[in-house]
Amino acid sequence: MMANNEKYTILYGRLSQEDDREGESNSIQNQRLILTKYAEEKGFENIRFLFDDGFSGTNFNRPSWNEIMELIESGQVETLIVKDMSRLGRDYLQTGFLMEHTFPNHNVRFIAINDAVDTLYGDNDFAPFRNLFNDFYAKDCSKKIRSVKKAQAERGERVGTRPPYGYKKDESNPKQIVPDPEAAEVVKHIFKLCAEGRGPKQIARQLTGEQVVNPSNYYFNQTGVALTNLDTTRPYRWRDNSIVNILDDETYLGHTVSMKHTTASYKNKKQIIRPESEWLRFENTHEGIIDQEIWDIAHAVREHKKRPRKNMENPNPYSGLVFCADCGKPLVLHRAHTMDESKNNFACSTYKQYGKESCSAHYIRESQLAAVILDDLERVTHFARQDEVLFAECINRKNTADTRKEITTLQKELEVMRKRDLELTALFKRLYEDNVLGRIPDEHYRTLSDEYTTEQKSLRERIPKAEGRMDKLKNSLTNVDRFIEKAKKYTDLTELTPELLRMFIAKVVVGEKAEKYSRTAPQDIWIHYRDIGMLNDVKEEFDIPSMEEFYGVDDEMIFDDELPAAI
Repeated sequence: MMANNEKYTILYGRLSQEDDREGESNSIQNQRLILTKYAEEKGFENIRFLFDDGFSGTNFNRPSWNEIMELIESGQVETLIVKDMSRLGRDYLQTGFLMEHTFPNHNVRFIAINDAVDTLYGDNDFAPFRNLFNDFYAKDCSKKIRSVKKAQAERGERVGTRPPYGYKKDESNPKQIVPDPEAAEVVKHIFKLCAEGRGPKQIARQLTGEQVVNPSNYYFNQTGVALTNLDTTRPYRWRDNSIVNILDDETYLGHTVSMKHTTASYKNKKQIIRPESEWLRFENTHEGIIDQEIWDIAHAVREHKKRPRKNMENPNPYSGLVFCADCGKPLVLHRAHTMDESKNNFACSTYKQYGKESCSAHYIRESQLAAVILDDLERVTHFARQDEVLFAECINRKNTADTRKEITTLQKELEVMRKRDLELTALFKRLYEDNVLGRIPDEHYRTLSDEYTTEQKSLRERIPKAEGRMDKLKNSLTNVDRFIEKAKKYTDLTELTPELLRMFIAKVVVGEKAEKYSRTAPQDIWIHYRDIGMLNDVKEEFDIPSMEEFYGVDDEMIFDDELPAAI
């Protein structure tokens, strides 16, 4: 409330990061001294000092300035004093509107000390020009800062001022980031939950239930800096978009990706996503929190993730892993309405959607498929642990043959696409010249140029994907060691958990029963393992133990009477 119903004399200071670089002259403390001394010398009373520290002059959405505007609109301000007009703002349109409309309409006297502006003595003819120069200054600073940030990004340096959740600034080198032990464990937990088949909303709900402090509150607790979305009343509430941002951030792999976003202008701060071709990516710039394998698994899960029914809290652990041998489409998991998991079953999605004219059911119980996968996984990992040399020889020979064949095919496809891309560039140039010289009409030019542009755009999207696949194939030739290490880590395979499934299995292909509706008819199942591929076709050559040899029993004796007798 105003003292004795007197109106306020507001002393206002503002400091941005750009102003702070100029030294002490623009500091909040210096502004306060200048304003207080001026107010006391001129006899102003009922003084109140308000300031905004760290806010750009092009942004009028500042906490203290919003408070001042509320006071002005409620008729509680008589005089507003600033050090100079740039402290009020650097947007000449909004600053001019305040000076020519807002302040006069509310009978507010405005004083800018260093610019000799005092509205009590009438209009200052130079004030609009000063506003324009202040705007030019903001634009020039923005241009210089963008240039500096771009140069830093091109050198592989981080351009963000705040480390992403899970990291903190290195005390010995503030330009570098290092894992924050507490938050890094949460990041690992998030990726693990995703790899097990949980979606962002489910993960957010679980973290909220586990009372894990969310990123904005964690940053506030560590630094005392309040982010724009900070809500201290709900420190444990996680949002699914926060989970998505974490899962998509390659920073956690140890890589630096810059120039992903920009803004419309130095005044409009709305973020715009740049085309991926303009991103700058540097690998292994800092210590990673997540390894490439768990990253790939989590993203494979998200790619094939489907929303579960409302009454199904647990996600489908086989999402994106089980496919039909005939049509190649995924098999759909049907869960029993009685919630009896033993009755859950898979069926071909093509068959369910289009009927038996398009494909057959490829029916198999979830419990049966789980038993097959678990038994084969136990057999293969046992072999990997018992005879590493023979196992590596087996996998390397198989991978060398299969992978080389696919690499050769991909290489030919890449050569064709790259050649066509160059041809289209030349054709487009020739087409443009012919149009300028009048050899072809404008209508034909537009039609052909649109066709060439569309084709070239498609090629430039396909080429990076093919190159990425090529890199993965080349790397897969040496992944047998990684599989053996995992086999050594997971020795007690008593239950097929989502973690085991995603860690070892790339995909499972299910064939149709040799005889429909038969409980004993054989049904082919091909299991493709991560890092090493499929082993069904190399069992005999390298004497990998069969199920009968490994378990000491016949295949059909391992399972119940409904399980297929052959794999």
